[in-house]
Amino acid sequence: MRIFKYFLVFTLISGFLFQSCETTELEDLASPNALSPSDASADLLFNQAQLNFLSAMGDMQYNGAALARLQVMSDRIYYNVFNTGTVSTSWSALYSGIMPDLQSIESQNEDGLLNFHVGATKAMSSHILMGLVDAVGDVPWSQANNPTEFPQPFVDDDAEVYEAAFAMLNEAESLINSAVGIGGATDLFFDGDVNKWIKYINTLKLRYYLTTGDYAAALAQDNVISSPADDMQFDYGTSELLPDTRHPFYAGSYTDSGASGYMNSWLLDLMDGDQLEWMNSFGSIDYPGVDSYGNGDPQRFIQSDDPRRRYYFYRQSMTTPGQASMLWFSGAGPYVWPLSFSGAQNYTVTADAITLDCSVDDPLLVPTHLQNTPDGDKFDLRGRWCANFLGYWGRHHGDDTGIPPDQFKRTTWGVYPAGGSFDNMPDVSNYDIEASISGTSSAVSGAVGLGDGGGGAGIWPIYLSSYVHFMKAEAAMWLGQPTTARDLMEIGMQHSFTKVLGFGALDANADPNFLATQTEVDDFIASILTQFDNAPALDTSLDNSTLNDNFGYPVNKSQLDILGEQYLVAMFGGAMDAWNFIRRTGHPRTISRGLMAPDESGPFPRTGIYPFGEISANPNIIQREDNNTLVFWDAGVLNPAN
Repeated sequence: MRIFKYFLVFTLISGFLFQSCETTELEDLASPNALSPSDASADLLFNQAQLNFLSAMGDMQYNGAALARLQVMSDRIYYNVFNTGTVSTSWSALYSGIMPDLQSIESQNEDGLLNFHVGATKAMSSHILMGLVDAVGDVPWSQANNPTEFPQPFVDDDAEVYEAAFAMLNEAESLINSAVGIGGATDLFFDGDVNKWIKYINTLKLRYYLTTGDYAAALAQDNVISSPADDMQFDYGTSELLPDTRHPFYAGSYTDSGASGYMNSWLLDLMDGDQLEWMNSFGSIDYPGVDSYGNGDPQRFIQSDDPRRRYYFYRQSMTTPGQASMLWFSGAGPYVWPLSFSGAQNYTVTADAITLDCSVDDPLLVPTHLQNTPDGDKFDLRGRWCANFLGYWGRHHGDDTGIPPDQFKRTTWGVYPAGGSFDNMPDVSNYDIEASISGTSSAVSGAVGLGDGGGGAGIWPIYLSSYVHFMKAEAAMWLGQPTTARDLMEIGMQHSFTKVLGFGALDANADPNFLATQTEVDDFIASILTQFDNAPALDTSLDNSTLNDNFGYPVNKSQLDILGEQYLVAMFGGAMDAWNFIRRTGHPRTISRGLMAPDESGPFPRTGIYPFGEISANPNIIQREDNNTLVFWDAGVLNPAN
């Protein structure tokens, strides 16, 4: 089963998960690499449909990840990112790939033996179709994929297309419930388990209800993906050549040339804790350096950081230029250099204009719109707009500066979900065993390399049970049921930790001393729940009295801010729905402000625009010139961070 999956992945165009591109027009249904519907069996057509579905999920996840600060958006102007490439891969995957294959499979299903193939393909089609509406609004449907009668189809009203997508889910459920088996097809997601396909369909119904504002129906939807055993995901392998079956994020970051891309500074900052909290965790009992759990190991301190960070991120460097560093001195405890220690000059964290140009800037010269927010006003030397604490070397939202020679320094993908390396990097540089801040102990893994960690045997998360519980928690919030929301959020967090921590076993070199413990997980979840309990209730008006600067940074996180942060963290690597959450709720208000002021970056995208290839071939679709159009379900709620 796995070998065949990997062979199928090899047929995908390299790099489809990183960047949308102009591909085919809606009526251009023939591809030289595709199976001809007249010649292919239903099994092969179904397999091809699944690959197109995976391609679409990768395409749309970037939109959510970039806007939710889960991946870096490397352009300061929103329109430059969310233009004709926003959904071009997804558009092609549905109209030029899946729909023709579905029509062919249906034509072969005279005896009902292909009900599973048809039902599962309809479910995937519905998922992509709703995603296209979410991204661009009105799209072709009633005239689509009928090139003889409608060679240049008009678009349909977005609300009507959404209803059509929901109707497809009902059809899919009926077909799968009546299926007699999966035949000779390879099920890339659920290994032929029809019950899991039904749960996936019901989860998409939940998504429909939540998106359209029927919160009672969303909360009541049952038989959904509710445990990690039900998760919808695609599994990758470790083969580097013929075919390359590795996770695409791994393949791009574990190379002889170093890592590609950057991790987002907001997510790094949210998950690595706070320096003041780190300092407060030291010396709490017995003697300096023993944390609240009695752990005196200078390489491992417990504070309110997220235990998933060593699984999500792999640090290639212990420090970031121009940033403060934690130092350990035996018998004396920890210090933050250079803010609280004036000796040991070898431990100076030297600014470096070559690898990080902002590290040489005056720390007081913070961009005006970032002042008094964590982006610019930190206990660190510089806010996260430039650098992160503890060697987390990322980039800020909207940073479009050049690429310096930091490929073997920057933080990259970890063991989850990309199948990379678990982070064995000590958080505290040990003065007793190291000659300088650049020196490392034997526990430090250092730079990335081919075959490191899990070898790329990660997953592409599509719908995880953690997502589902957060979705229901949001519905409960809108229904005025914060206690129910709290309980669902707690389950969502627990499921996320169960999923993520299981990936530690992929890396044979993972240091067991750094693997997250159940105590750490329990205490972290408890700290988030305490924050939730003490936070202001849902404020549907985004009352300005809760804000403390002209750009809307909240004085206190609201309950929906906290829920939103944890939902986004759980979606790392599979963030298709993050864009919807931000547009729907206006939360979390704590996400990073862009590197440029809002009047320079342009309005936050409410939609993308149509693929250029389709517009050039179809005069019946009128192109937009901005990102301001609202989808039918979008009330236009603004997140002040955008």
